[in-house]
Amino acid sequence: RLEPHRPQVFAVLPLRAMFSDDAYNKNIHIDCPDGAGTLIGNWAEERVLREATGEGRSVPQRHIPRSGLLEDFTKTPEVYKKGDDTFCRVYGPQENHKAEPASWTIGAPDKHAGKIVHEGPLEKTMKEGRLNHAESEVQAEEEEIERRKNERCFDTTTGTVHCKPNELEVERAKHGRVSHIKQIRHGPTPDRTLAMHTEALDVPTHAHYSNTECVTHARACLADPMMRGSVNASAVAGVTPFGKHAEFTKDVLEFTRGLDKDAELTQMFHGLKTTNPLRHVGGAQPRGPFHQVPSLAALKSSIHARIAEVWGDYGYVMLRQRLYDFGDAEGFISKNDAMGVFREQLGLDPQEVPDTMLDVYFTQLAAIKKTELRIGALMTSLRPALQAKDKRRAIEAFKALSPSGGEARLGDWLSQVQDEGLRATIVSAFGAQDEGQVAGAVLTEQVFMELLSDLAPLTDIGPLLSA
Repeated sequence: RLEPHRPQVFAVLPLRAMFSDDAYNKNIHIDCPDGAGTLIGNWAEERVLREATGEGRSVPQRHIPRSGLLEDFTKTPEVYKKGDDTFCRVYGPQENHKAEPASWTIGAPDKHAGKIVHEGPLEKTMKEGRLNHAESEVQAEEEEIERRKNERCFDTTTGTVHCKPNELEVERAKHGRVSHIKQIRHGPTPDRTLAMHTEALDVPTHAHYSNTECVTHARACLADPMMRGSVNASAVAGVTPFGKHAEFTKDVLEFTRGLDKDAELTQMFHGLKTTNPLRHVGGAQPRGPFHQVPSLAALKSSIHARIAEVWGDYGYVMLRQRLYDFGDAEGFISKNDAMGVFREQLGLDPQEVPDTMLDVYFTQLAAIKKTELRIGALMTSLRPALQAKDKRRAIEAFKALSPSGGEARLGDWLSQVQDEGLRATIVSAFGAQDEGQVAGAVLTEQVFMELLSDLAPLTDIGPLLSA
């Protein structure tokens, strides 16, 4: 040895160090069988090897001057000393090698070669299609779950647990008390037909509210010749029926209608005798900047025109029959069945009347259950209202049938109807094919008024009332 005074450090290496390409003296068991092991700390041999070949077995060490850490321990050195990894120098770089038995490695397919194609183009396309279809189904399911989470529930515990009793099986009180407080305070009940002599109570339900005038006491008084003189109002010759009109209060020099003020005013007041204070502009479409806004009057007008086109003069009677075909014994029908009647049997175009408008309309008519509505309420809301004069004549016509206890016989009224088609329609409305089957049927005033209200919008009911 070159430096016998230096201590020699020996180490016995494991067997795997002999098979590392980076380890040195790996053939020591052949060169020196009696050796004690591999020499690690021989600096002289390292220096000679580096001078001869330019490469060494360790990182060359050099002296780095102190950086003043003894005086200021917070100071960092400018150049860090690169140390030597003795473990890597002796054993070689570490590899993440997993030991596997030969039974696993022999005959195993080569995963990295890429020479064997396990999936063809068709299988890849089908696999991608199945993946896209599965993703679309999952996405649709998630959207449905999210929609149900945000869905408002109008069902109540009482409405779910307790069912509504059948109205046809309800028993009225037999010994109920009758109060006469109104007769004591206000006298006997007057005849209800007294309020039907004026046209001021008629409201066109198929006209938009922006095209109609409100029912007021002043309009009713102006329409009645006996009450017109008791209204404190100026002459209705201004811009609006109740607008301010001050021509008669102006001085002669300020009067603008003519040279003779008295003659002009007299002519104006004579011209007001033909004025109709109950006039209505009419029209289902709203006026002004909101003419494109959907309205209930426009919806009713579209359905009314379709009924007249499909079923003719007896359209509302036919519609009531179709609704009762899908309704229950109490006169209720579900919204889905009602929409099916309007779409399939009436042929209402979804482009003209969307499903959203029908659903909102039916929801507004639902009373006890949110999904069911009364057929009578739907017909009352859908058809044009019966005018007051026709209603008064209908009440008088029913009294002419001499009802007993508020009930008359249907055969007595059918014998007075001359139109064969109308008579057949009335018989079919009561669920019969022959007039003799319903001749003894009970006819109440309510049923009589409902039937005439269904006929009035599309045909003249004058012959029925004068019979």
